[in-house]
Amino acid sequence: MRKYLIIVAICSVGMLIPSCGGPSKSDKKTELKTRIKEMEDSIMAIQKDPIKAAKMPSLTNIELINRLLAYYQAYPTDSFSADCLFKVHMKYSDLQAYEQSIAYGDTLLQLFPKYKNKDFVLESIAGTYDVLIEPRNQEKIVFYYQLLLKEKLKASKRKEIEERIAHIDMDFFEYSQYRMNSK
Repeated sequence: MRKYLIIVAICSVGMLIPSCGGPSKSDKKTELKTRIKEMEDSIMAIQKDPIKAAKMPSLTNIELINRLLAYYQAYPTDSFSADCLFKVHMKYSDLQAYEQSIAYGDTLLQLFPKYKNKDFVLESIAGTYDVLIEPRNQEKIVFYYQLLLKEKLKASKRKEIEERIAHIDMDFFEYSQYRMNSK
C-alpha cells in the first residue's frame, strides 16, 4: 500500500509540473509589452528634464532597443512587432547609429509592406542616406524617394520629392541653398 501511495504521489507531482512550467505565450507577450512600456515611460520621464536628458546614458536607449527586439524576435509576425521595428529604427537614428537605423527600417518595410507609417520610414531612410551617410549614395537616395512616390502623398509633398530627385546631384545643403535662392 505504501508503494502505491508513493507512485500516486510521484505521478501527481509529475502532472502538476507541466501546468506550473512557466508563463503561457499570452502571458509572455503581455510581460514583454509591459517591460517595453515601462522603459519608454522611464525615458519619457527623463526627457522632460533637459538636464537629466543630457545626462541620460546611451545604455538606457540600448536597453529599450533590446526589449523591442526581444518582442520582435519572439513574435516576428505580430503587428506590434512592426511598431517595435519602427521604434528601433528611430532609436538607432537618435543614437547616430545610422547603418543600424537603416537596416531595421528596411527590415520593417520588407516584413510589413503595408505598415501604417511606411511613408515616414521611407522618407527617414532617404533623408539619412541624403544627409548622414558618407560617402553619399545618390542611387540609394533616389531609390527610397521613388518608393515614397508610390505611396499616397499630398500633392505638395509629391512635388517636393520630385524636385529633390531632379536635383539629386546636389548634396542636401547645396540643395537647401539652391531652394532658398530660387524663392
